[in-house]
Amino acid sequence: MKKFKNGFLALALVAGISGGVISKIQAMPKQADASYEWQKFNHDGTRDPSLDETATISQATADYSCPGSVTLCASGTKVAGSGTGPNTATLRYSN
Repeated sequence: MKKFKNGFLALALVAGISGGVISKIQAMPKQADASYEWQKFNHDGTRDPSLDETATISQATADYSCPGSVTLCASGTKVAGSGTGPNTATLRYSN
């Protein structure tokens, strides 16, 4: 019975340590998505500087509502040191 008790305590100790390590790994900061300086374009190709912004690709896609692949919607240049991602990005309208 003593072996069983010691084995159970050892198993509990290993599980506790493993859980702590996993929690620390999950809490580590992740590499941020890159931010871009966006230039907005209208459907006719003219610039709309009033809507320029600094945002990630996913933020700009949501803000500009251009999930397509045809006409230029916005062009972004990566902000230096802002995270991982390509140096330039392009969003397009679906029409």
